[in-house]
Parts: sequence; structure tokens; C-alpha cells
Amino acid sequence: MPASIGKWLAMGGIVVLVLSMAPLGACIDPHDSWWGTRWKWMPCALRQEHAATPATVNPLLLYLGMLLSVSGMALAWRRDRGASTALAAKQRASQAERSGQIFVGNLAYTTTREEVRELFEAYGEVEHVHLITERETGRSRGFGFVEMPDATEAQAAIDGLNGTRLGGRTINVSEARQREARGGPQHPRQEQRPRW
Repeated sequence: MPASIGKWLAMGGIVVLVLSMAPLGACIDPHDSWWGTRWKWMPCALRQEHAATPATVNPLLLYLGMLLSVSGMALAWRRDRGASTALAAKQRASQAERSGQIFVGNLAYTTTREEVRELFEAYGEVEHVHLITERETGRSRGFGFVEMPDATEAQAAIDGLNGTRLGGRTINVSEARQREARGGPQHPRQEQRPRW
């Protein structure tokens, strides 16, 4: 709504700018109406003649027209820009909803990313496979995550692979939850003080 108001303000400002000019000269008949005077003056002003057709400008209307035009265009541009930003955010959220991140648990420690990818690719496109490892040793911790861009394919993989065997183990496959949901609220660590 404010964007359309801004556009109307800008158009009204342009009209006021045009109306701020009062034509003079030989081609003006003082007995004509206000609109008729300007209508006859415009062809005279547009003709290529040696002497320019005189006109006066009402400064009050000129400044009012400029103010309306600039403020209307600024309001329309700001609202349009905000709408495009909101649309882009909505598209990103929709894309995030369409994609699926899958948790894979109870993996054998010798299971590789390629084996997991091959298993899930039977259900659709796999964007990324991430197996969690111990920081010190680099040994697998027995679980990981698979990202599939299509939510339907991801759900089909969850339904089809949960409870199946891979590397001699029965794997658990489910939809990955957010970190806050898995770990609960994070409490700040208490400051450790020396014991002396």
C-alpha cells in the first residue's frame, strides 16, 4: 500500500511541476480557459522558432511539485526494495524447507563417506556427506549427516534406510534436529578459579 501511495505522490508532483509554468506570449488568448491556454501554448513552445515562447514559473508550485515527486519516488523505491528483500528471504526459507538434512547413527567405525553416499544416492541426489570424527585421533564416532536437496527424496531415504544394515551394523536414519533441540539450552561455563 505505501508503495502505491508513493507512486501516486510522484505522479502528482510531476503534474504540479507542469502546472507551475504559466504561459505568456502572442499565441495565448486571454479569453481562453486555463486548460485551453496551456494546450495552445505547448505547440508554440515546441516549434523551432527564433524567439523562445515566454513563460513564468510559480516558485511555490515548483517547489511543491519537486517535494512531492522526490518524496513519492523515495517512498515507492523503499517499499519496493523492502518487498524484494522479503521475497528473497521467503524464497531462501522455502528452499531450506525443501532440502533435508538426515542423521545417520550406529555406523561402523570403518564406514567411509563414499559408502554412505552410494547408499543414499539410491533414493535421489546427495549434496553432502559429513561423518563426525574425534578431534584428537581422527577416528569415526559412528554417526554423521547426509544432506539431500529434495525433501521428498530425503524422506524416502529415511523411510527406506532406517533399520537397514551397513558394514555389519543396523543403522539409525532420521531427520536431523537443530543443535538447540539436540543439546538443550547451552549454559555458559562457570569461571574456574584457582584453589589456593
